[in-house]
This record gives sequence, structure tokens and C-alpha cells, in this order.
Amino acid sequence: MGEQYWLDSHAHLSDDKLYDRLDDVIKLCNENKVNKILTICLTFEELERAFLIKEKYAQIDIAMGLFPTDYHLFTEENWQKLKEISMDERIVAIGEMGLDYYWEKDEEKRALQRANLIRQIEIAKEANKPILIHSRDAAKDTIDLLKKVNHYGVMHCYSYSQEMAKEFIKLGYTLSLAGPVTFKNAKEPKEVAKLVPLDKLLIETDSPYLTPEPHRGCENEPGYVKYVGEYICELRGIQDRELQEAINDNYDKLFKK
Repeated sequence: MGEQYWLDSHAHLSDDKLYDRLDDVIKLCNENKVNKILTICLTFEELERAFLIKEKYAQIDIAMGLFPTDYHLFTEENWQKLKEISMDERIVAIGEMGLDYYWEKDEEKRALQRANLIRQIEIAKEANKPILIHSRDAAKDTIDLLKKVNHYGVMHCYSYSQEMAKEFIKLGYTLSLAGPVTFKNAKEPKEVAKLVPLDKLLIETDSPYLTPEPHRGCENEPGYVKYVGEYICELRGIQDRELQEAINDNYDKLFKK
């Protein structure tokens, strides 16, 4: 078999922190054998940047969604734009979208988050594309909502319990683990990393955020995803190749239909 590679299933390359030094970011990816990056766009300005990035770098895929706490972006004009752009063949997934109760304590606005999430999922279903779910301090509401809408996709930067992991997997969701799995006191991500079926696992950086060890404290970038992957291999007692093959297969099944 040929040489295997890592992938980053969730990065924000259109963010100024990465976009302004993109050549160096991609250079590190090549050095660390990272050959696929799904870049996430949260505004239409970021999306235009992503299209330019994809023209230059073939290993880039694109997702577009509206973040749960960006209430000012949920205008009818933007809903129409999102619906139209969801059909673009360069867009492989819709998101990230979801529920964030860590930053939002007001119940009326939490209800608005749920309504906006449902509407985005309906757009994804119409486009027949997977969704990328952001869920923070909102496990129960997230899973209750996903049970009702009946779709599929990825639980981005998964941080909930093993028990909840089983519930999301039953619903058809793949779990993506990021830098926190490498943090010393991150108990739940480590347990999930050891037990989640390999055919339901992805890895990511969420760069420029959540930098893994041994670079924690520095700005994150997609090339650091290998540290996430290597750490999970240590936890599971498997070789890098086994995880690389699994995550590449999982990625292609989700995003390369």
C-alpha cells in the first residue's frame, strides 16, 4: 500500500490569522503529511476567500454555515444566499452550525439558536450535504433536535461524554476530536478517543484555535493535526497508518459523494 496521510476535517483558513500567511501554513501541512483540509466559513466574506484558496491549493475543501451566536447574520438576505450557495459543487458541507449555551444564557436567544439550526439543517437536506454541528453546554437540546430533523454529519470538536457519544453515533453522526484530547486534564475526550468506533471518527484542529500539545499556547494551524492523530493512536494502541486509513475513508464517505 502507498504512503498514508493525515487530514484536518475542520480549520478556519479564511481567518486573518491563517489567511495572511497561508503559504507557510500549507508548507507545514506538506512537511507533516497533512493532505486534506476542510476549511470552514462563517461569513460570505470568508467564503470568497476560501474560493480563492481552493483555486491555489487543490487539497482544500469548503464548508459554509452561520454560527449560532452570530445573530446579526441571520437576515432573510443571508438565508437566501446560504440556500443558493449550498448547491455550489465547491461546498461539501453546511456548517458549522449549532447550539452554544456557554456564550448564550438568555432562553429566548437559545430558542432562536434552535430555530436557526433547524432552518440550516433543512437547507443542507435539500442540498443533500452533511452538516457540521457545534454544540457547547447544550448536549440534551442538541441531541433532541437532531433526533427530530433526521440528517447526518459531524459533531465538531466533540467534548461530551461516552454515553452521549453513543447517542450521536446512533443518529448517524461522526465524532471529530481536536486539540483538547491532548490536554492533560481532558478526561472525556480521551475516553471517547479510546472507545469510539474507528469508522465513526475524524480528527481536526479548529485552527487557529485549540492548539494541541506540544504546541499549546501557540497559534494553531492545520499542520498540527498530526499531533491529535498521533496522540489518539497512543491512547488506542494502534499504528498511525490504521487511523490515517480510517479517517480518510470516513472523510471521503461523508464529503466526497
